[in-house]
Amino acid sequence: MKDPRTCSAMECPGNGFGSFILWFGWYGFNTGSTQSILTAAKARVAALAATNTTLAAASGGVAALFANLVLMERYTGEAVFNLNFAMNGCLGGLVSITSGCAVIEPWAGILTGFVAGLLYLWMSKQLVKWCIDDAVDAIPVHMVNGIWGLISTGLMAAPGRMMDAYGTDKHVGWFYSWGRGSGDFTLMGCQLVGILFILGWVTALMLPFFLLLNYMGWFRSDALEEVVGLDISYHGGGSHNMGEVKSEYLDAFRKRRDEQIRQRSGRSFSTNEEGVPTNTRSTDLYEDNEETNGGVDRVVG
Repeated sequence: MKDPRTCSAMECPGNGFGSFILWFGWYGFNTGSTQSILTAAKARVAALAATNTTLAAASGGVAALFANLVLMERYTGEAVFNLNFAMNGCLGGLVSITSGCAVIEPWAGILTGFVAGLLYLWMSKQLVKWCIDDAVDAIPVHMVNGIWGLISTGLMAAPGRMMDAYGTDKHVGWFYSWGRGSGDFTLMGCQLVGILFILGWVTALMLPFFLLLNYMGWFRSDALEEVVGLDISYHGGGSHNMGEVKSEYLDAFRKRRDEQIRQRSGRSFSTNEEGVPTNTRSTDLYEDNEETNGGVDRVVG
């Protein structure tokens, strides 16, 4: 569809709660990776990782929120504070800082997160323009900002921080290498090779799997199931936005689902003018579950 359906206001509290859970868990990813704080160097590494994790997430959320605010005001004339963009901007900042949280300075952590928020917003809108369905913005948050995080480490890994974390500052971020007058590209080159390896590894493993799913017809839901919503077609119940689904789509889905169930059961049914089976016991009939406000018909008996 040209204009994708956006999350409703009722979903924002749950999305926000989930985002803060992930943010809290990220301290385990980053700070916990030091494994101990028994030495002064290890303690500095852990403290730096926690600081950068916080700063990058906050700056990513602020960047995505206000960049979208400016764009909406410019294109629609109305300034909108979209919390979903803010939350995903925070997650983009967390993803981007994971690579270099222990080896870059706090100012670089802010910069990394800020750029991550802008990259997230740009790629999210590009996916809509390209009509690629990414309901949770996994590509902008994880892929794009994962790549940016590796690049930012190759650019801004500080000598003193590298010494604390790894005991050597022979190869540092490219910006610092130029400051030394050497232009050493070793660390940056390693980061780029890592990006290419990850892309190749994931493609080699997952592309055959996705091609098989597509061949079997399991790669995505069909058009009618998407229109009525996966809450109904896959999970057997309605949701708070059931009123947005047209009744003719629900009727068509119910009729097709009933026919599929009958075919699988191997039974033959004749129906009256209203489409109700007439040559079967009452226990073979399907009744509408009124409690789900138009949910999927269920078998009784």
